[in-house]
Amino acid sequence: MEITEQSVEPQSVDLGTPLTRDQTIALAELCQAIGDPTRLRILSSLGTACMPVGMIAQSTGLRQPTVSHHLRVLRDRGLVRPERRGTSIYYCAASEELQPTLRTLRSLLNSTVRQ
Repeated sequence: MEITEQSVEPQSVDLGTPLTRDQTIALAELCQAIGDPTRLRILSSLGTACMPVGMIAQSTGLRQPTVSHHLRVLRDRGLVRPERRGTSIYYCAASEELQPTLRTLRSLLNSTVRQ
């Protein structure tokens, strides 16, 4: 039985099988993007809603330039998407999988803190 390496998009990674080199790099970049505490706060504040930068800044207690900087990183990694509404730009979670993933990470945190 010959094992061949198939190129699979990062969003369709099956973690039950070894990752390809490209998948490993893409997943590491994604983890790096959400590994920053400020970016995690921004992502958790978005939830399933879309918000303008000012509202994100208000809900997180961060300065607007800081939020804008981190939103750019999140956007570059495909975690948020901008949406123009009139003269304002709203930021939304780019995937429906983001909030369940954050809940899973929070659950993992709770289980490791208890042990």
